[in-house]
Amino acid sequence: MKNQTGKRAASFVLVCLISFVSLTGFNSYSGLGTAYYESSMEIFTGAKYSEIISGHSANGLQHAHYVEADIESGDIKPIVFNGEVRGTYNISDMIRYASEQGYKVIAAINGDIYDMSSGTPKGLVIHGGNIVTSGYAPDRVIAFYNDGTADLVPAKLSYTLKGTISYQQEVQQPQNDADADNSGDMQTDGAAGGNTENGAGTSENVQQTGDPVYEWHDDEWNGKIDFFNVPQGAANGLHLYNRHYSSSTKTSGTCAEVVIECKDIQLRVNDTIKGTVKQVNTATNNTPISDNTVVLSTVYGSATYNYLSALKVGSEIEISVEDAGNADLENAGECIGIYYSLVENGRNVTSGTAANPRTALGIKEDGSIVLFELDGRQAAVSKGLGLYDLADAMIELGCETAVNLDGGGSSVIYVRQPGKDANAVRQSSPSSGSERKVANGILLAYKDNSGNSMEHLNVYPALTLAMPGAKVQLSAYASNELYEKTSLGGSVKYSVEDSDYGTVSDDGIFTAGSKTGKAVIEAKSGKSTGRTEVEIVDDIVIVPSVTKLTIEPGETRDINVTARVGDYGASVPVNSSDDLFTFKCDENIGTIDELGVFTASTSSAAAQSGNIYIEYNNNSVKIPVQVGAYIVEFADTAKHWAKTYIGTLAGMKILDGMGDNMFAPDGSLTRAQFVAMLAKMTDGADVSASAAAGFTDVQEKDWYCGYVNWGYENGIVNGMGDGTFSPNTSITREQMAVMLCNYARSVGFVLPQTGNVVSFSDAASVSSWATDYVATAAGAGIINGFDTGDFKPQGVATRAQAATVIYKMCQIRGIL
Repeated sequence: MKNQTGKRAASFVLVCLISFVSLTGFNSYSGLGTAYYESSMEIFTGAKYSEIISGHSANGLQHAHYVEADIESGDIKPIVFNGEVRGTYNISDMIRYASEQGYKVIAAINGDIYDMSSGTPKGLVIHGGNIVTSGYAPDRVIAFYNDGTADLVPAKLSYTLKGTISYQQEVQQPQNDADADNSGDMQTDGAAGGNTENGAGTSENVQQTGDPVYEWHDDEWNGKIDFFNVPQGAANGLHLYNRHYSSSTKTSGTCAEVVIECKDIQLRVNDTIKGTVKQVNTATNNTPISDNTVVLSTVYGSATYNYLSALKVGSEIEISVEDAGNADLENAGECIGIYYSLVENGRNVTSGTAANPRTALGIKEDGSIVLFELDGRQAAVSKGLGLYDLADAMIELGCETAVNLDGGGSSVIYVRQPGKDANAVRQSSPSSGSERKVANGILLAYKDNSGNSMEHLNVYPALTLAMPGAKVQLSAYASNELYEKTSLGGSVKYSVEDSDYGTVSDDGIFTAGSKTGKAVIEAKSGKSTGRTEVEIVDDIVIVPSVTKLTIEPGETRDINVTARVGDYGASVPVNSSDDLFTFKCDENIGTIDELGVFTASTSSAAAQSGNIYIEYNNNSVKIPVQVGAYIVEFADTAKHWAKTYIGTLAGMKILDGMGDNMFAPDGSLTRAQFVAMLAKMTDGADVSASAAAGFTDVQEKDWYCGYVNWGYENGIVNGMGDGTFSPNTSITREQMAVMLCNYARSVGFVLPQTGNVVSFSDAASVSSWATDYVATAAGAGIINGFDTGDFKPQGVATRAQAATVIYKMCQIRGIL
């Protein structure tokens, strides 16, 4: 039976005063590290959405999102979405489908790990009490029971069938034939292949002397079904399919497949469905599945092939499911499989330190559940955690039980923010830049309806951290009693509890005062009141828009500055403005005004070097400046079209020649060489400090080892999918586009789009995994097509082409 110790002991309390609370006291969280930003908001009765941005001593920046929800009250229902087993879906698709069924989704995460070639999840899936799939390797599941409890239980379901087989049996031995020895052998048409529409009947009695005589016999067959709604594999088992799987069995090769007509095709735990054998197909595959049929299937040569081929057409068949694990799964409305167990009885039961994006599901002592997502593989967003730290983080959040779900590129979380969002929207940042389609997901939803009257006032600051003197825009949104978006009932009036922390205007602009600490801001509209907090900090890190600058004499450049707080390679943004900083520069390189606009000197014909200085509250940064670029002249680039690009980047030490003062501009560039160029373009990149990526063809002794590790650690490269990186393979133009876009994301830079639609005559030839990246890089004007109108996605990029795109990237980032 399921463990009842997880039943909740306390309920969430509905608070009429709706708050968006930020906490920046730098709390320390086991697993996540030091929190530099925390926020929390009530998103439904008994449900809360929180964010933590933290610094982990080993893994650096972490960005976690999680929802805590009381499911025992019945106000919120967990739903396990699967769709067709052979399909994959975005979470937005799942939310849209739930909406079509009358549900309103407040939060959702991706679910179980799955076979990416077929979309089949690893574990058991139950939705609405109906078994969707047994999973290809079921172990344990998180079961959501009809009484509102949840538990981690074994998924030991036994699938059996009882049917009638019809076969011929010899009843008379031939006379004077001492060698005849097959008396009693089962003979079926199916063993030889064919289509049996009627398995019953009597064979022709052959009367010649010496010929055997056969009769048809019917026997009961009690068989074991190995997999339900799972593709055939090496196990050569007996498979059962219904319409949850797909529109056909999608099998190949020589199979026996039996079509069974049923009034009810839904399999349920500790239940039996009955049907009539409609068709026995042998030497076949890919049999259609309808809404009133199920199909049994096995491959030729399997232990059940002859039995399946002998099922009697027109006979009744029973298919039963038993809960052999005594997990009370017949009372579980929803179940989802797990990848790894993280926490059991409040203890960390896992290991592993590889940092990756993560998705987890937890159950707290009070019976509430936690949907947890951690971004990863993005240097400027979140690095990710190992399993051990993930388990510690779930324990820190109060989980007695927690499991790891599908992570990596699949990790995603959607949340509906009250008043602000009409539907749940993605809050996380997928590691690949776009959301991956997955096999299933867990949705928190309800079906209640409410009016349009405003019950809650929800206040959101543009940023919850601010420097003294900075301005923060506040936005107020109305929601009804179910936290659904509705219209404001009138004007909003703001006030600050303590004026020493700042003031707020009628249009919601908060100006931070000189006092550091937490400013509590209250908003009122009609009878509703909302509250938010802004933390005022002055111990900040100064982050200029450029970390080095090469500029021509007389040119101007606006040096923008942002402020951040944090440590361990992790930081969060602080609201600031350029006029809060002091700007200076060395006289020989030019002048800079109070807003950071630098004008390069024209007083010297020779190149000049110096620094720009930015200061605030005893903190300062220095930006090296080169007025007049130092250009390296290679012997083989004197008349080349890319001479300026190559020479300038070589002078900046971003790229190197090939020796003997040669650059080989029209030669190919390897994948490793391009990653090295990206690293050299990044100020402060220490490739020696990056953890080993684990590629089998990258050894520590290789010159490019550190660069490849750095690229993998920062989510710029992912390898070839087989554990290799192919460092010495020439980089293709579409691979270059992918790395450029991943690089921009890793340094927190958005590639600006020109607004012009870029199309190529060979766009259909761009690999599916590179399509969005090519469009983004081309839209930013970094990488272009050819005069012939094509892009040549699989064409090898030359060293000159690579230099050109790096030069353009430097220009866009303001380095040049």
